[in-house]
Amino acid sequence: MTKCELNQIFLGEIASVQNYGAFVRIPGTSQQGLIHRSQVSTAHVDNVADVLQKGERVWCKVISLGEDGKIGLSMKHVKQGNGTDLDPNGVELQRDLQRRKIPGTAQRKTIQLEAVLNTTCTKCGTRGHLSKDCFMSPDGKKYELIPEIEEESIPESNSENTVKTVEKKHKSKKKKRKSKKGKQSTDNSDMEDNERRKKKKKKFSKELKKRRRKHSSSSSDSLNSSDDIKAHKRKHSEDYETRTKKCKHSKTKRSD
Repeated sequence: MTKCELNQIFLGEIASVQNYGAFVRIPGTSQQGLIHRSQVSTAHVDNVADVLQKGERVWCKVISLGEDGKIGLSMKHVKQGNGTDLDPNGVELQRDLQRRKIPGTAQRKTIQLEAVLNTTCTKCGTRGHLSKDCFMSPDGKKYELIPEIEEESIPESNSENTVKTVEKKHKSKKKKRKSKKGKQSTDNSDMEDNERRKKKKKKFSKELKKRRRKHSSSSSDSLNSSDDIKAHKRKHSEDYETRTKKCKHSKTKRSD
């Protein structure tokens, strides 16, 4: 191939790899073409070095020829197995150009792994996975997921029952509060009664002390009065004796 032409497909060798793309040697010429990272694969590629390596041989398609001699290549429009053209009419290439011109329209395609292993599991007998990755129990038991109950499918009877249970809970809480208040009131009344009883006992004890004091004072007064009476009696008896003696003495004188 002496000259490159548009839409030509060839098997080239990668000369160097950069972050933005890879340079490929074009066989039959001394020129090199650039595969931009957007033309490496249908999936988004951030770093070309993660996908391609130097010296690797890939199928390429010429998509652009610049006046300055730059050649644009593409890998995603060519089947890498046998080199068949996947976009002979250039429809996908035009779409790519339009997406570049209009920013924000480019959409990244997600990589989907749809490969299925061509093996059969010895545990469950199904295809597509190995026995070490099987979730089947050795007893042969199978487990199924419980279906989720939707809110709309809940019957009205259940909703009524839930309302009744909620009302019962509220009533029980009210009863507990009332019982607590009643207990507190009874406790307060018992405390008041005990205080009243204590006050009465104190008053009664004070009165008893006062009475005892009065009684003791009266008893002392009575003792004093009895002593006075005894002393008065003694004086009276002494006076009577002295009188009787005088009388006897006078009688004896008269007889003489």
